[in-house]
Amino acid sequence: MPLIALSDDELRAGCGLKWGRAPAGVIPADVAELDFAVAPRIRAVLSAAVERSGFGYPDYTGGAPVRLAEVFAGRTLRLAGWAPDPGRVEVCAQVAQALCCAVLAFTRPGDEVLVHSPTYPPFLEAIRSLGRRPLLLPVGEVAGEGWAEVESAARLRLIVLCQPHNPTGHVFDRVALERLAGLAVRRDAVVFADEIHAEIVYPDSEFLSIASVRNVAERTIVFTSAAKSFNIAGLRCAVGHFGSDDLHARFRMLPWHLRSGAGALGIAATITAWEACDDWLDQLREQLAKNRTRLTEFMAHFTQVRYTQPAATYLSWMDLGATPFGSDAHHLLAKAAKISLQPGSVFGASLEGFVRFNFGTSEARLDSLLERFGRALEACGGKG
Repeated sequence: MPLIALSDDELRAGCGLKWGRAPAGVIPADVAELDFAVAPRIRAVLSAAVERSGFGYPDYTGGAPVRLAEVFAGRTLRLAGWAPDPGRVEVCAQVAQALCCAVLAFTRPGDEVLVHSPTYPPFLEAIRSLGRRPLLLPVGEVAGEGWAEVESAARLRLIVLCQPHNPTGHVFDRVALERLAGLAVRRDAVVFADEIHAEIVYPDSEFLSIASVRNVAERTIVFTSAAKSFNIAGLRCAVGHFGSDDLHARFRMLPWHLRSGAGALGIAATITAWEACDDWLDQLREQLAKNRTRLTEFMAHFTQVRYTQPAATYLSWMDLGATPFGSDAHHLLAKAAKISLQPGSVFGASLEGFVRFNFGTSEARLDSLLERFGRALEACGGKG
């Protein structure tokens, strides 16, 4: 099951957001989509569904959704070391949708929701638009001013953990997870863990789910998806587990049409990905590891770029504020280098000058991105 890099023409002809909105001549490395063809077995399952016109409503009381819950439980036990109960599994369309539902189910307007900074933009939007207050804790901080504010929060009801973290690629270790778990217990807060990037962790790091931390497991909701690791985000399917019957029941009190929405194709593709495509995923991980090394070695030549190699994901977070690009790095790179990176400003206030760089692409395209980046930086006086 080979890993096939798609050409520029093939990517622009598709319907993906990343390439679809990139101007001619610009190489996009912003949106978290991969530049590789979907695994052949997934494409075969989708083609077969098209041939038989298999586009009816999924039966959420049986059939494929129930099978998906069982596949998810078995895969999680095998790879992550904890055992979900298939009876407490919910299938949604997106992880961000599930978070919105969790905010509604477990908090009230004016309550505080802990998130790590920088913060995945849809999470910030969900918290604020639903009338809750985001409480920001810097990624990697286990003591200090950020924790002092968290400990003194009067209305902390929900802790959102993006593990591995987007956009930094940080992986929280057991010490950090136990610190968050202790906070959740002391404040009687629910933990919502987004583990969508958990299957792309590099060998020099170890992933642990907060659901494996015993004293907090019963108050934890874990959602994941095959969207990122198998490049099927547009098929809209996310799977979540609730640590107790009470959490599950409170979530299910929300209207069904608010918390559901996964379609038959997304469910079928996810089952196939998790049951039959690990050989494709292994090749993807191998390619991403090479790309990560290439990116790290390249950035080492530019002393003004503050860059930390990600422990997971195919996303790199870097600070260009000390370069001649300054706080306008995103726009200047698009103009001078014809490359599109995600601006740091969308991940939180005061993050101008930061960018998120998606290196989930072919070696040749990554080399082109880095060549353009380097030329633009040197042309405006950047140090190499």
